[in-house]
Formats: sequence, C-alpha cells, structure tokens
Amino acid sequence: MKVKFLFFILFLFSINMQAQDDDVVAIDVLGDEYIIESPIDTLNFNSGKPQVFLIQIQSQNDGYTIAGNDIEHKELLKNFNHNQVQINYITKQSYIRFEDGQYIDVTDVNASYDAIVFWNGKNKANLKTQEGSRLATEFVSEQLGQKKKSSYITNSELYKKEIAQLPNQDNFTEKSRKVMNRFLKNYSISEICTLNHHLFFNLNQDKVKTITVYQVNPKGKKTKYELIQLNELNHPTKVTRFDDDGKTVYYATEFKYENDILKSIKHDEREDLMRYNDDVLFFTSDLGGANETTFYTLKENELLMKRILLMKDDAGFEEYNSFVEERLEKGNINYYINNELLRRTSKSAPNKFPFVLTVTSYDGENVVHKLREEVVKKSDSQYEIFYDNVLHVHKGKNNIQLNDRGLLETFTYKDEAEMEKYQLEYTYY
Repeated sequence: MKVKFLFFILFLFSINMQAQDDDVVAIDVLGDEYIIESPIDTLNFNSGKPQVFLIQIQSQNDGYTIAGNDIEHKELLKNFNHNQVQINYITKQSYIRFEDGQYIDVTDVNASYDAIVFWNGKNKANLKTQEGSRLATEFVSEQLGQKKKSSYITNSELYKKEIAQLPNQDNFTEKSRKVMNRFLKNYSISEICTLNHHLFFNLNQDKVKTITVYQVNPKGKKTKYELIQLNELNHPTKVTRFDDDGKTVYYATEFKYENDILKSIKHDEREDLMRYNDDVLFFTSDLGGANETTFYTLKENELLMKRILLMKDDAGFEEYNSFVEERLEKGNINYYINNELLRRTSKSAPNKFPFVLTVTSYDGENVVHKLREEVVKKSDSQYEIFYDNVLHVHKGKNNIQLNDRGLLETFTYKDEAEMEKYQLEYTYY
C-alpha cells in the first residue's frame, strides 16, 4: 500500500491554548517522547521551544510495515539535546494543533503515515515537512542550521574504509595458527558439550576420528542428530546436522586445508575463503544482497568475533549496514550491535568446578533476560548442570556422563515440563 501523508493547514483562527476541548485526551510525557494512549488524540502545542514530529503510523487495516521504524527516533534522541528541541514520536492516529491555528491531521485509520515535521516554535512560522522519515537527523539539522549526520551514514563510511584496507595477500604467522586452532575447536566439538557455545571442559579429543550425536527418546530409540568428522590433527573436515528423521541432511559444512592451514569453509551453496593477517583470521561471505566480513582474534585465550555487514549498492539503505563486535571488558565478554550493548557473558575458568556461567541480555539500559548456569562435579565421570532463568523463574537440571576416555557420553536435559537425552559415540584413529 502506498504510504500517504496528508497535511491540512488552515487559515488562522483564535484558539485559547490554555483551555482543553472536551475531546482532548491527556497524554503521558516521558522525557522527550509523547506516548499516545487513545485511538485518536488531540495534541496542543504553544509557541516556545522548537518541535520535531516524527510520524510513523501504521494503518489499522493492512499489514504494511513502515521501513526503518524506531531507527530514526533513536537517532533524533541521540543527536539533539532536549533543551534545544522537543522530539515528539507520533505512532497512533492523532490531530496536532498549534497556537497559531495550523494543524496536522493524521487521523485516517485507513492510511499509513511516514514523515517528519519541524516547527521552530514561533507563531505564524510555517511548518517544514519531509515525506518519509529516513535521514531525519539531516532534515532537523538543516532546519537548525547545523551539519549533523545520522550515525548509520557515518558508520557506513567507517565500515567501508576498514574493509577497503584489508590486505590483498595473506600474512599467516604462528599467531594466525593459534587463532585458527581455537576457531576450529568451535566446529570440532559438538555444541552439546558447551554452555551457550562456551566450553566448560577442555576435552582431549586426540585420536578421535568421528563423533556421532544421537537424540534418545524415552523408549531408548536413537535418532542421528549430528556427525563430526575430524582429521588426525583433530581439525574438522565435515560437520553434518540431520533433520528429525535422522537421515535427511539439514545442513553440512566442509573444511578445506592446504599444508594444514584452513583455506575455506563450504556451507551448502556458499564457500568462504579464509585469510589471515598475523593475529587475525577473517573472511567475507556473499549473502546475496549484502557482503558480511567476519574477523576472529584471541585475547586472554578468548576467541573474539567482529562482523561488518554492508549492503551491496547501499545508497539509500545505509541504515541496514551493521557492525557486531565481542569485546573482553573487565573479565566479561560483551556483545555489541552498532556499539550498543546487547549481551554480557561472565564465566569461570574451564575444568574448574563448580563452573559458573551468567548471560545477561539488555534492551538499552534495561535488563530483559538473565540466565545462570552452574556445572557441579559429582565424580570423575559424572557432572550436573543447574540452570536458572532468573527473571522468568524457570529452573532445570542437566546430567552429564563421561566415558572411560574422559569424553562426553550422555547428556540429559530435564526441567518441569520436558526431558531430552543425547548420546555421543566415537570412532578413533
């Protein structure tokens, strides 16, 4: 559906802005953001501080989604001081009146609205409008006589510069080998042997040729879940994951080496070519509409990832470029998206029990999820994992059994509602 934005500016009429009409509904004010509570509200604005109206309203009668929703609102709040200009985020049908008689009518429930409006706060000053809310920072900045840019524009410039500076030739060193070996360990050990992809055992898989993981139902029937094939250096050559029938391949990942150096990883239709720059392993993946470059490095024995995604021919779509990074900060592994903290992971050292892992997820400054897992050693071959979804009052317990070589043999997951069991079988060189 075509997004339409309708403004009706009437000739001046006298309005006493201090008195509210019967149809005016009170609104909550939270900082710089107006939250519209009723289906149709009337909002009154007196002269004074400049006002910005970011209008992103979804039609109530179709499934149209306004692209970039919420991105521009965050940009405006970040780029403009609330003492300088008032940011009003209008997300529901509204009738907006100004002291000098001008008004904005965005009350049609059958229409979607996507626009930005600026009023300098002075009586009889014309409203400045832009259809489409993209580059809202640039629009407001121009009205204020400034030269600010949206962060997704400046960030895209930085991302492209970093990618352009990547070396054309490999520089494989002993530091590269350490990063490569740690990177390959993520594939040579089943995710069943990890907590949130973090190792709590330093498993010795020397001489292991294959690892077959089965799901076991309550009647003891085994269904193939995963097959990991390793070479004699304990590096993976192929990892295969199966569908629920245990036969159909869900996906497969193949690893190619030259002189024991990882050169490529093939995922079904895509093949990523590995490159090295001393202590950094990196590769670029063609995702169709975008290229994604991923970097890995080691810091204090932790493998840290950084990822830059750039849309192809991104002019007009820079907000979809993204930057993801893991940083080791004060002993925690912090996960950022576009420099905003999304997740914090803290953990104790592998092979020291009890092993404790805590994962905290954030939305801005708010904690939205917290998971705590603790591995307790019961004997040399038996361990228990207790987990607690702290904010959701959900608890459970896992049991781990090792074989006579110290490798994980069975993993049993159990909580109040369900139980899952996995069995691992090995062949050796």
